[in-house]
Amino acid sequence: MLLVIALSIASCTDNSDNPVVNTTLEEALANTHLFSDIKENPDKEAMERKKKGELDYLSQYSMFIEQPVNHNQPDADKFKQKVSILFRGFDRPTILVTEGYIWKQFHDAEDIGINLKANMVHVEHRNFGESFNQDRGKWEFETSAQASADLHAVYLALKPIFKGKWMSFGTSKSGESSIDYAYYYPGDMDLAAAFCSPFNLSLDDKRYGEYLFNEVSTKELRDIMKESIRIALKDGEEGFYKKACEEFKKKELPVPSFAEYVYNTFDTFFTLFQYTLPSKQKKGIESIIETESSLVAAICNNIAGFRNKDLYTYFVDCAKEQGFPNVGYDYFADLLEGTSFKPENVLPSELHSEDRWLVKYYDNSVRTDMSKNFFVNSTVPLLFYYSQDDPWSAGKPEKIGPNAKMIINPIGVHSPKINDPAYCPADVKQEVMDYIRTYIY
Repeated sequence: MLLVIALSIASCTDNSDNPVVNTTLEEALANTHLFSDIKENPDKEAMERKKKGELDYLSQYSMFIEQPVNHNQPDADKFKQKVSILFRGFDRPTILVTEGYIWKQFHDAEDIGINLKANMVHVEHRNFGESFNQDRGKWEFETSAQASADLHAVYLALKPIFKGKWMSFGTSKSGESSIDYAYYYPGDMDLAAAFCSPFNLSLDDKRYGEYLFNEVSTKELRDIMKESIRIALKDGEEGFYKKACEEFKKKELPVPSFAEYVYNTFDTFFTLFQYTLPSKQKKGIESIIETESSLVAAICNNIAGFRNKDLYTYFVDCAKEQGFPNVGYDYFADLLEGTSFKPENVLPSELHSEDRWLVKYYDNSVRTDMSKNFFVNSTVPLLFYYSQDDPWSAGKPEKIGPNAKMIINPIGVHSPKINDPAYCPADVKQEVMDYIRTYIY
């Protein structure tokens, strides 16, 4: 359980009998001697929104905390991890935003933070953004256990400052981090929440295709999607794929592999339903399939986004532990038969070939134990929130126990936005906040 970190951090922060009195947050942070490069007002957007009366907080800071690359060897290699705080009061509840990617604003957690008048502590995931700890290709310690130990260290450093209740929170992959943290350190949080978060059961989880082609949206739009995918995959590597390659050649960019093209053909529609409200889905799909050129352009744009360097570590996490979504290849087996397509080769073609070894070392033991045991028997209260038409909802826990709650939003997207009635009905918001307030008050 990586307990060594608890001993080393606690020894530096053992001021539980000395509550924060007559001091600023910046002084309190400095007094821990654990944070460096403390900066006030790093989020300019938040400052502007505060001026407009859209966001209420006392102060905001960013900083870095030194972390071991391997928490089982705390005196060996180190890296600096980015932490940000939106401060509303020493006695207020605190939301630990367990980022699964690069640092960004607090938007996903913001509604809950506003409703609770809570502090928000945002921790950038190791090996993303400014928190990169090692050369690319050396990924031994890129694991859920090590990432959870990072969060545990931040919690131990800040708990003496923020005395109220604590909850972990994340959306999508960040929600996986929230639940991972509760799995490894069940004594830290008073509640762990995951919104729109997939928990894959295999390297090639087929639940996503089944959900995409049978559950999301309406039968009319699903049929249009299926026919559009058939058009894009017709003639295999001699069909639309060639047109996509030509578009990349025109821009002097590496052409996609056929596997990359196939995945992004599916993902173009997956993403549409992921982020589009039901009332706007028909218009969205019509804009994609208006012409052959618009269909190719949409797939190419999706490929370009898929190649975002900030996603590099995401592929590593999926290949090592978290698994990939099989977005429905079996539904089009007749078109893929005889081609070079293999689901495990969906990594962007411009990634170094030596990274592909990762798929050979996939370990789903943690996700399997979560599914069979933790979701059912957790001593930590768990909250899972999903939206009906979000294809990622296919990865929701199949069974939960009495100490967990699952809420399904009938109209939402792959983002909470619980304070916006266009995305979350009032009764769903009430259900979410009532459950949270049971444990966070």
